[in-house]
Amino acid sequence: MGPFWNIPSFFDPLVNHCASHYPPLPRCRVLIYRSLIWHNTSLLCWQARVKHLMTLIIKRMHPHFFAEVSGVDLATSFGSDILTEVVNAFAEHSVLLFRNQFLDDESQIAFSERIGPLEKNITATFGNSRPEISKISNVDVDGKVLKKGSDDEIFLKGNSVWHTDSSFKVVPALGSALSAREVPPVGGETEFADMRAAYDALDDGKKQLIQDLTSVHSFIYSQRQMNSDGRYNLTAVMSDEELEALPPVQHPMIRVHPESGRKAIYVGRHASHIVGLPIEEGRALIKELNEFATQPEFVYRHHWRTNDLVMWDNRMVMHRGLAYDTKYKRVMHRTTVAGHAENNPWVVRKQVA
Repeated sequence: MGPFWNIPSFFDPLVNHCASHYPPLPRCRVLIYRSLIWHNTSLLCWQARVKHLMTLIIKRMHPHFFAEVSGVDLATSFGSDILTEVVNAFAEHSVLLFRNQFLDDESQIAFSERIGPLEKNITATFGNSRPEISKISNVDVDGKVLKKGSDDEIFLKGNSVWHTDSSFKVVPALGSALSAREVPPVGGETEFADMRAAYDALDDGKKQLIQDLTSVHSFIYSQRQMNSDGRYNLTAVMSDEELEALPPVQHPMIRVHPESGRKAIYVGRHASHIVGLPIEEGRALIKELNEFATQPEFVYRHHWRTNDLVMWDNRMVMHRGLAYDTKYKRVMHRTTVAGHAENNPWVVRKQVA
């Protein structure tokens, strides 16, 4: 290893001593920093500092997607080389799990912003600490468990239906990062479906059928599906202004990953109908694709631990939350990485049936 400065050769034994006392560790890079401090032309000291930079360990948890990543503390300002590894793993696996991440809202936002600009909340109802944080929880602003059957509780139940975040927006979300702050002892898992693998498994006829189809995604439509008994009042949760900011939009039924080029089916609970098809025919096709894509071979179920952080690619996967005993608290904080405006240049300004 060459010196950083022109160091006299009589320091070589000290350099060798440092190297022998800091041998390379498995999957680590060891960097020895040398510095000379001179004062009044006299050598005062020689410092050798060793810094261990963990290389990420990436373990795939499913044959198609979902990987656990270790070797990084997301609460720190880790280097750009590690960030590049995270981004590359995200592109390959679509869902990444990071265990034992002791994040507060500020550090979660800081990490997420390194992936890309963040979306703001669609509603101010749930007492989020920042507009970039979505609190997905059965706990109200006073720390009490939501009353069963309340409008707030029904609103959150929408997360139990297969969906992709923000597909009801003109520019749908790129990715989401969900941090587990408090989890129930049983239940409350999140399932993910690999829409790339599902697309690959479609027969050629079905691929050809949906190749150029466009579906209409609507937040109002998906929320109406939660009101089977007529008791749910969405306007008790969101203001008229907040709802008016979310008109129906159109998205292609196949999305293409910009880096890998892989195709994925793009549907989910916000997809109301298909442009150019009769309403019921389009909804039948959406239902068929949703059911096909969520077969067990395409799905991974994540069992949450406190301080887990999971980030996923909304362009390539769907997800849903599973049921749990609501006497227990479940507190999750989500940041959402915004998509790119060129993905959808138009908005459909009409009421969805």
